[in-house]
Amino acid sequence: MSRVIRRQNATNNEEGYGVADIHIHSSVSDGMADVSHILEYVEECTDLDVIAITDHDKMEGSFRARELAAKCGYRFEVITGMEVTTLEGHLLALYLENPVPSFRLLAETIEAIHSYGGLSIAPHSMNRLADSIMRRSLDKIVASSEQGFHLDGIETIGGGIVRPIPNRRASDFNCGHRLAETGSSDAHFLATVGSAVTLSPGRNAMDLKRSLLQRTTTAANGFRVRLRDLRFTQFTRYLVKSRGSFVRNSLKGIKRSIAYEHCSHLSL
Repeated sequence: MSRVIRRQNATNNEEGYGVADIHIHSSVSDGMADVSHILEYVEECTDLDVIAITDHDKMEGSFRARELAAKCGYRFEVITGMEVTTLEGHLLALYLENPVPSFRLLAETIEAIHSYGGLSIAPHSMNRLADSIMRRSLDKIVASSEQGFHLDGIETIGGGIVRPIPNRRASDFNCGHRLAETGSSDAHFLATVGSAVTLSPGRNAMDLKRSLLQRTTTAANGFRVRLRDLRFTQFTRYLVKSRGSFVRNSLKGIKRSIAYEHCSHLSL
């Protein structure tokens, strides 16, 4: 079933607004669709102006998407980036030309992203069912006045089947801090691309970056994702694939916990 994100519905008929989904996974990491199929879907079945392929700790899919989008002359633009694993949870790193190291402290990772000219967005924050940055770490970062140690935005609307409570936590947190707000699908299936979106003045990737820096973006729901919208065979394949990812992520989690404790002791 195709999903078309209607600009007029998403922006209350405001002209000049772009629609972006900046958190999409491909088969390069744990997504179920390869890059070429994602781009075809975005072109034919959505109204998105900008997307980002943000695979876990890898940028190959992102570079491939930008290359293919330019080669095929697609109407939308691709932001290069990744979802980097920090010692305190996952972090979106956007507008990068080089990958940032994984398994570092959150502040160090943010500093690395900014040194490369990129932007840092906290995805699915305070979500106990995901590898998320929790409230303690968020409070520490937003309270820091050190140059480079600041988040550029926070995902206040995430797509998916089970997201209302984490979305509310992120939105409530941002009420007191006014970071740039984003909406993203965190899509692992084609059918969920665009289920949450970021609205901003302008239609291209640089317009979106400017809006994120100026904190003038708006998070919005694209469409409701239902389990029945996902093909049974594809969902089964994802469960099998995710079991392998679960083992790998568990080992990563142990490594991350040990490293975080070590770093915490060194800072005392």
